[in-house]
Amino acid sequence: MNRRLPAEWEPQSAVQFTFPHKNTDWAEVLDFVIPGFVEAIEVVSRYEKVLVVCDNIEDVKSKLLHVNKESLILVEIPSNDTWARDHGGITIFEDGKPVLLDFVFNGWGLKFAADKDNLITRRLFDNNIF
Repeated sequence: MNRRLPAEWEPQSAVQFTFPHKNTDWAEVLDFVIPGFVEAIEVVSRYEKVLVVCDNIEDVKSKLLHVNKESLILVEIPSNDTWARDHGGITIFEDGKPVLLDFVFNGWGLKFAADKDNLITRRLFDNNIF
């Protein structure tokens, strides 16, 4: 079996963000943090698809007014935190075909809850987002 991890410059189907909400570690600074997420999503949406996992689609949609709508995929899935790099799926190629890997993030040694985050990739896959 031939396996390989694609390089960061290779084509990808989307960039995943997990949007902050009142039940994340950002709760006390949401007003400060949300504009940064919005700006990042707006910029990325100019160049490729953006997948935004959020706790309330209508609320998040109302904040993403300048996002390229053709590039936006909003999915309502509960989350503990926003660090998609910790809980997002990883794609590898096996014999030239993409395979999505799902794994368990332990919340920095169970220092932080990650039970909802650990279900995100499976729920995206089950809802045919990937």
